[in-house]
Formats: sequence, structure tokens, C-alpha cells
Amino acid sequence: MSAEAENKSLTKTGKEAAENPFAERSGKDLTWSNVDMKLEPRGKDKVGKDILSQVWGEVPKREITAIMGPSGSGKTSLLNILAGRLATNNNLTINSDVRLNNYAVNPTALEVRKQIAFVAQDDSLQATSTPREAIKFSAKLRLPRSTTEEELDRLTDRMLEELGLTHCADTFVGGALLKGISGGERKRTSVGVELVVKPSLVFLDEPTSGLDSFSAVQLVQVLHKVANAGSSVLFTIHQPSSEVFNSFDHLILLNHGKVMYQGPVSNIPQYFEDRGHAIPANYNPADWIMTVAQKYSVEELTKDGFFEADNRDLGLPLNANEVDGVDALGNSKHETIDLRKNSATDGLDKKKVSFWTQVGLLFNREIKNMKRDKASLGARFGITIFLNILFGVIFLDVGKTDNSDQDNIRSHFGSLIMVLLSTMFGTAQPALFAIPEERPIFLREYSTDHYSVIAYFVSRLTIEAVITFVQVLVQNAISYNLIGFQANFFLYHIITYVLAMASTAVAVCLGCAVDDAKMAQELLPLLFVPQMLFAGFFVSIDLLPSFLRWVQYICSLTYGLRLVLIAEFQDCADNDEGQAQINCENLLVNQKSDADDQWWFWLVLAGLFVVLRLTALVVLKGKASSFY
Repeated sequence: MSAEAENKSLTKTGKEAAENPFAERSGKDLTWSNVDMKLEPRGKDKVGKDILSQVWGEVPKREITAIMGPSGSGKTSLLNILAGRLATNNNLTINSDVRLNNYAVNPTALEVRKQIAFVAQDDSLQATSTPREAIKFSAKLRLPRSTTEEELDRLTDRMLEELGLTHCADTFVGGALLKGISGGERKRTSVGVELVVKPSLVFLDEPTSGLDSFSAVQLVQVLHKVANAGSSVLFTIHQPSSEVFNSFDHLILLNHGKVMYQGPVSNIPQYFEDRGHAIPANYNPADWIMTVAQKYSVEELTKDGFFEADNRDLGLPLNANEVDGVDALGNSKHETIDLRKNSATDGLDKKKVSFWTQVGLLFNREIKNMKRDKASLGARFGITIFLNILFGVIFLDVGKTDNSDQDNIRSHFGSLIMVLLSTMFGTAQPALFAIPEERPIFLREYSTDHYSVIAYFVSRLTIEAVITFVQVLVQNAISYNLIGFQANFFLYHIITYVLAMASTAVAVCLGCAVDDAKMAQELLPLLFVPQMLFAGFFVSIDLLPSFLRWVQYICSLTYGLRLVLIAEFQDCADNDEGQAQINCENLLVNQKSDADDQWWFWLVLAGLFVVLRLTALVVLKGKASSFY
């Protein structure tokens, strides 16, 4: 066969495998030893705690391995260490010897983490997506860019069929506020999202949690298919049914952070019988071993022969970066092992989709989410419409009144303040909550190499820019006409829009720094109160303590207000006569709104936007990179 024909054959074989989620793949044996995890003492009177101590084990390829143990035994901690989602920090000290095919690896390294499909206990899926969309989205971003839409569709359909999700493929996943598919279907969708890349290792944290016995059996059957294709499957589980338990190939039983048993499930009855704890007849083995683990103390179990030491002879680990070898001439050389090798995708161009494709897919998903989440979108625009109608009714035609009257100009000024505050509140608050609410989804997708932090950030910025523009336009169309503002509408709209984007930049920066939406809610006053205090309309800046006056220079509302005042009252100050002109001039002077400084106000607003957005990007990247 010619080289060209051979390449075509390999490509065809690779593409056929790409459409099969259970295609044969190059699995990897995962072994570990001497895994220790200690919670460091904090404070003078505190003592440290050993969470894991000398833990050892293995996950053979083509087998499914379960980690069991009582609550607090260290199951999830061990899984997270092996998956690279826990590392030594100020509170924890972790030591481990982890090997893939006997090559020493650092689980937290990105190239290693890419090998592991990780399904967390909480299903981090977008509520308004369907199982079909969630699985295809993952496949599109993570499979080679050479994979066609037809191949992606066939792969998605096959995955839905294998997971038993065909009947609900186009139903919303759902969440706390949106009815959707069942818990078992949602869990299988989470598994399908990870299986599209034909991973060498599959890790799952409590995959049967919340599932009925039939759904749990279905899920384990899927995991057996994955293992039969060549993968190593490892998961934690609390107390499985006897049918589920007997389907395991391998079991690691943890108790008080130590290995109480490690080996084939078939050996468990004899192992426990030899140590004086025989499994009673017609008794679920899983229930029995958990009873033994919790009923007796560690000292008693050790005396009975449990907690055996690691007697395996693993030999010296190979270096995962350089492997000694000999070339054809007999000279010493170094080879780099390819952690990405996977026969299921051999013969394909493995280059991922482009940055702009990532941005486009994220943007389209967010657009769909907004369209489907009508309650949130309706509330956002409904509140905006209601408040600005209210402002319009209260300040009806105030902008057209005679500025020579102090009450009129004071009301005119007040109407501008209320509209600007509404602009800032109405656009910044949703931006503040957006990233904390999406954080679990973002972290799952980023940690499994769906897209880059910058792609996610650009897509979020784009969607915020579009929705904010429309929201501010709706607001201005109502309040501008009802109140009767005198500024040029186009200029007025641009000023309020730029203020809104600068305010959302502050909100996004704060949102990136917190871990959840509840914390964002607690910090909400920090976003708005300083803006109102230092903008100069409640109290003159000159009356503020000198050591606090600098804060005005980092408040976007300060510059937005000055630009709006110039647009609204400069014509009055220049062209009117008598008391009206005096009142307008005094207002501009008191608020430090000098028309000659307009360029400076625009520049500061733009600078605040850029600096805060870049800061948010750095914070988000740091948060994502430190998530293990």
C-alpha cells in the first residue's frame, strides 16, 4: 500500500472512531503511593489533622474502580488529588507519588489534567441547554477542528442513544428555577459531556448520588462500556446497592484516611472472612463492609489484619518528560512521551478550534440562554421600563421648565441624578451576579480545556455590551422624552451607555474576585455607595476629608455626571440671559463640569473601563488557574 493510501486509510479509520464515543483507545494505568494530605494548624491552640495517610492504590485500564468509605474518610480528597484539583497551599500539605503507565506525573499539570474526564458531584450544566446541545458544545470545542458538523451530529446522536437520553435530548437540563430533565438524566448528560473526547481516564465524584437504583445501574453499565474501550474509570460512591457493588471490578475502601482494603471486588468476601468479619448470607456486601468500617475502631481493625501496607514493587518511576533510550547508532538519546496519545483519534488533525470559534460558540450559547430564560430577561427590562416611566411621571417635562427658578433647576438636576443612578444600578447589578452564577460551569469547562479564559471573557464582554446598549436605549427612549431633557439625544445616549459600561466593569471585576453569587450580594453596597458619596451631588467634594477626596477620581459616576451636565446645561450657560444663565453656570461650576475638560472626562471613563476589565481578566485567570 502506498504512503498516500495508508494515510487516507488511517484518516478514514480515525474519523469513524471519532463518531463512536466508545471507540478503542490507548488507556493508561494509574497508580499511586504514599499519598498524604494534612490540614495545617491555624492559630496557637489549633492542631493539624491528617486527612489522608500513606494512601496507595491503582486504577487498571479496562476496569472500573470504586472508592468507598464512611463520611470523612477522604474519598473525595483522594479523587481530587489524583485529578489535579487539589494542591498544597497555605492550609493543606499534600505529598504523593502518582504515575501514569509508571511515568511520574504531576496531576495538577495541564497536560495531565487534559487526560482526565472529571464529572463532579454537582452537575455544572447550563439550565437552559438541552442534553443534545451540551454534548455537542463540548464535542465542538474539544475535538479536532477537522471534525465536520455531520460527524459531530452523528457522535452526539450516538452518545445520546448510548446514555439513554434520546427521549429527552431536546428538553432543557433545568435547575432550581427551571423545570427540566430528571436527576439521573442530568447526571448521564454530565457524563456524556466528558466522554466525547474518548478520555484515557474517567473520574467521577459520587455519580450515583440522588439516583434511584435503576438509574444507578444504567450509569454503571455506561461506565463499563467506557472501560471496555480501554479507559481507566475511577469514582467515589457512598453506599451502592448489591447489584451496583457486584458490578465493580476493583475497590478501594478508605477508613479514617487510610486504605482498609484495596483489590478486586471478587476477593472481598474471603478477605473479610479471613479477618473474622465474614459477610452474612443474603447481605449486601457494600452495607456489610461499611458497617465493619464504622463499628470497630482503627486499632481493632488493624489488629484484625486490615490496613495492610503497600507491598507492590513499582520500581523507580520513569520521568514523564524525558525517557532514556538509544538511537539507531547506539547513541544515548532522550524521548518525550506523548500524554495526548489516543488511538481513538489517531490519524486526525488534532488542532483545536480557533479562538474566534470559541468566542462565537460561547456567545451563541449565551444568546440562547437569554432567549430561553424569559423570566430573568423580562425582569431586567421590566424593572428598567417601570422605573423610567416612574421617573418620567414624577419629573414630567422638568427639563423644559424655566431654569431661572431655583426649584426648577434643582428638580432638573435631580432628574438627571435619578436617571444616572438607575443606569448604573440597572446595568451593573446583573453583571455583578453573572460570573459568580456561572462560575461552576466556567471552572468545569476551563479545567477540561473547552476554551481559554480570554475567549470566555471576550464573549462575556460582547454579550454585556449588546444587552447593556439595548437596556440603556430603552431607558433613554422613555426618560428622555417624558422628562424633556435638552441635550442632544445621541450624545446623551452615548454618555449614559459609556457610564453603564464603566459601571459594569467595576461589577465584573468584583464578580470575578468572589466565589459565589451570595457573596456578590453581600458586597453589592461596596459597588454603589462610594459612587454616590464621591460624585459630588450629596455633599460637595470640597467638604470631604482631604485624605478621602482622591476616591472621586476612580468613580465612574463622577465623570458621567459631569459629561451629562455639560451636555444638558452648557447651552443654557452660554446662550441664556439673566438668572437662568447664572443658575446654569453655578451648577456647572459647583459640579466641576468645565466644558474644556470634556476630553479628560471621556479619557478617564475609557481608562477606568479598560483598567478594570483587564484587572477582572487577570483575577479570573488567577482564580481559574488555582482551581484544582
